[in-house]
Amino acid sequence: MAHSALRVPPAGGATRARLVVLGVAVVATAVKLLVAARTFGTNDVHSWLSFGEGVREYGPVDLYGHQFFSLYNHPPLSGRMLVAVNWLVDHDLGTFVFLIKVPAVFADLVTVLLVFELVRLRASTARALLAGVLVACSPALGVVSGFHGNTDSVFVMFVVLGVYLLVVRRWAAVAGAAFALALSVKLTPVVVAPLLLVLVVRLGWRRVLTFTGGGAVVFALLWLPVVLRRWTEFSRDVLGYQGIQAREWGLNQFAVWAHVPAGITGWLIGPGRFVVLLVSGLLPAIIAWRRPSSCAPAAAGLALALFLLLSPAFGMQYLVWPLAVAYFVNFWVATVYNVAVSVFVLVVYSHWNGAPPWDWWEGVATLFRPGDSVLMVISWVALAAVVVAGALMVRRRDMDEFLTAPVVPAPTESVPIFGSEVSCLPGVPK
Repeated sequence: MAHSALRVPPAGGATRARLVVLGVAVVATAVKLLVAARTFGTNDVHSWLSFGEGVREYGPVDLYGHQFFSLYNHPPLSGRMLVAVNWLVDHDLGTFVFLIKVPAVFADLVTVLLVFELVRLRASTARALLAGVLVACSPALGVVSGFHGNTDSVFVMFVVLGVYLLVVRRWAAVAGAAFALALSVKLTPVVVAPLLLVLVVRLGWRRVLTFTGGGAVVFALLWLPVVLRRWTEFSRDVLGYQGIQAREWGLNQFAVWAHVPAGITGWLIGPGRFVVLLVSGLLPAIIAWRRPSSCAPAAAGLALALFLLLSPAFGMQYLVWPLAVAYFVNFWVATVYNVAVSVFVLVVYSHWNGAPPWDWWEGVATLFRPGDSVLMVISWVALAAVVVAGALMVRRRDMDEFLTAPVVPAPTESVPIFGSEVSCLPGVPK
């Protein structure tokens, strides 16, 4: 297969911009930690408290299949995280309510830095700086990571890390481990699997083996004990999980408003979700195959955006799945989505708390009010714009002028990388 060069943006100015992004991200992390320490969170925190007690009684492997505050439907890394949180609590190093939010908060910090590095592959340093700052300062991420109390931001971080390690570093074994860790947090990253498979195949079969080996180590340590000892409960409660009953999002909610027959909505929730999974995984993989490697981050962004756009399952914390990675697709539509979901999140969580953001304590989830549903539609449309921008990359080779910042001057230094002869970098000759 023909090889092309991954053009590395000029180093001038990048160090200063990177430090700015890091500084803003550190401040945002401090704010999130303060919020995490001064609030309880949502009903998910009650669930984690219950799961934490379950780990003490049953251990991280035999946790599946028992009755808790809610269904324990998390992949195996969550049990190990609970063991660590319990140990810290037992040694008076923090409260459980605070510590359960800390992984998501620090995951955002890593994601912000990776966003800067990956956006800079296809856009100017200034645009990458703005993308990193906007992700760091996103109110939606602040609420979901610092207040809500779940692990969605953690799996996003591992997905972005895996893409970065493959596209920029070409460290296939570590990338495989990162992807396996993402799947060990939540199953959602499975939509990125076809994309990553394409990337490692284009790198060569030796890296296919090392990528697989890195993932296999993680699966052997985390998944194999669960599969051997609690397969029935694990397959039912985790692999077979279909989401909560409240599905006030996207296609499912539109079908309800349109009085579509229950059989159709039932199909969407049941077998239809596998069609959504297939479409969300294959389209980004096609982009990765037809476009050069620098387009891989955008393809990953499209995968998570498309999956949430079409998904019949929903939770407010799901809104952060495509938030950071949307900036790999298109800066402007990503920013619109960031603003839309941030307003949506602040309004809904303020209602759940019965107080303005600065006076939150515990958010008790309720069904959407009419105004909340309007914000949901606006957020869904903004996400649809991200998907359209990403899907256009399949059809047009000149989409970079539309999808990215002004032209990045082609540097004199490059590193060899896999891919086609078509450049995804503006200003770089084909």
